[in-house]
Amino acid sequence: MRWPIPALLLSLLALTAPLQAKEELVTLPKRDTVQLTIYNSVDLTLVRETRELTFKKGNNRLQFSWANTLIDPTSVEFNALTNPDKIEVLDTSYPAESNQMLIWTISSEEAVSAKVEISYFTSGISWGAEYHGMLSGDERSMKLTAYVSVSNRSGEEYENATVRLVVGSINLVEEIAALGGGGRQERMKEAYGKMREADAAENRKKDIVKEGLSEYYIYTVEGQETIPNQWSKRLESFVQEGVPLRTVYTWDARKYGAQLVKLLVFKNDEAHKLGREPLPAGIVRLYRDAGQGRLGFVGQVATNYIPKNDEVKVNAGADPEVQLKSKRLSFKKENLTFGWSGNRQYLAGWDTVEGFELELKNFRKRDVDFEVNVVLGGDFDFDSETASSKIDFQTQRFSLNLKAGENRKVAYTVRTRNGSNVRNK
Repeated sequence: MRWPIPALLLSLLALTAPLQAKEELVTLPKRDTVQLTIYNSVDLTLVRETRELTFKKGNNRLQFSWANTLIDPTSVEFNALTNPDKIEVLDTSYPAESNQMLIWTISSEEAVSAKVEISYFTSGISWGAEYHGMLSGDERSMKLTAYVSVSNRSGEEYENATVRLVVGSINLVEEIAALGGGGRQERMKEAYGKMREADAAENRKKDIVKEGLSEYYIYTVEGQETIPNQWSKRLESFVQEGVPLRTVYTWDARKYGAQLVKLLVFKNDEAHKLGREPLPAGIVRLYRDAGQGRLGFVGQVATNYIPKNDEVKVNAGADPEVQLKSKRLSFKKENLTFGWSGNRQYLAGWDTVEGFELELKNFRKRDVDFEVNVVLGGDFDFDSETASSKIDFQTQRFSLNLKAGENRKVAYTVRTRNGSNVRNK
């Protein structure tokens, strides 16, 4: 068989001869399966690989080497998945001539074949997510393609691997990075054991490919891929046609300054042909067909993981066909109150009353939605004949729709109390 270079050395040896002696090796088959569960936050990957092995009656030796890899030797485990009642691991020993190899002594009641799993944790494997959206001509929908890029610097090659991504905050895993001092190895083994249990519980849910957990979730990339050592590989996770898009022209000085920006919005829910699970954190990039086989870049946003029913907003910049201008129409002070400091009088409290006008213009040939966030400060009252809603303690929002070619003016007044006029909350 062809071994990856460098490779894990797995050899089944007869126990009847000394370890140093020349022994007959039983040729091992290729891995039947290999599964990588990648914990990005602490640079750990749980590897589960299975093989069909033939055991002789009596004691057998299985040799495992982690030379030239980033495998944590304290994490290596052997488990018989079939015929477990006939196979027993008697002991695990580390050969004196090597600090990169262990030998399992395995007792078999009879000559038997068994499917076995060897699992371990390794460092050096990481992932990142990308989402590419191709806009329709009217920008009302898109074809969304999700990718996962996996980088392998672990020292080992993984052929035909199932890739699973662990996303979210995992208290147990985060604690591993902080482990130090006495008893670290024992605590690491305990933590590894709990992580294995959680992973095995997910594997048992055969009817669910991607399943949310209480603090994190495991996202399974469809299909199997070979991840060579020292390579990065981009895997296609899913393709979804006709994902609905909403265009919202947004004015918000805190986020975008004085500019009106065009936001393309989609939601991770079933109505948008998504929502089967949260989506991993990554970069969302949108493109349009620029003709003659060229792509036009529209905009991008870096997202944290996208929970079900959450919106993603991609800033597509300014649009000259849709405009907003704001101007102050009036300013005055009212309700002046005075105080005395010694024999000097001073202004203790006052109200400012300001009138503003927003002018919105839609030169496009279709309706457009506006979201105008007026950011205010202090103790204020807000008044307008146009309906608005209070978003938080300093934000008043107008949500408007303008027909094709429509212009509209929105007036509002803000009274702000200052100094001693501020009301006690």
